Amino acid sequence: MLTFFVTHTGIAQKYNDALISKKSEINFAKTQKRGIKKNNIIYYVENDLQTISAYKRSKLKWQTNVISVCGEPKKGEPEIRYVGYNTNKLLIVMGKHNFAEIDVNSGVTTLVG
Repeated sequence: MLTFFVTHTGIAQKYNDALISKKSEINFAKTQKRGIKKNNIIYYVENDLQTISAYKRSKLKWQTNVISVCGEPKKGEPEIRYVGYNTNKLLIVMGKHNFAEIDVNSGVTTLVG
């Protein structure tokens, strides 16, 4: 298993509160929502559909480009299709069948299959 750590510093875009889901998952095929709020942290998929940012009190906590870290999927578009929150990880589906996990505390991104 490969583990990569990529963080970006600087100013990220401001997320749109109307696009934050109260649920633990967002499936881009079924909703226009772009973020999940859990434990006062917002996990938001940026406009490029490749980058996830974590915001605490509107300040950027971490940011990771899932496609850059994990590589382009063999099938499907190089973009995030699904985000699920699971205790201490974000579960990510990108392309058709590629899966990644992101540590919610650090932003460490791991390709899992």
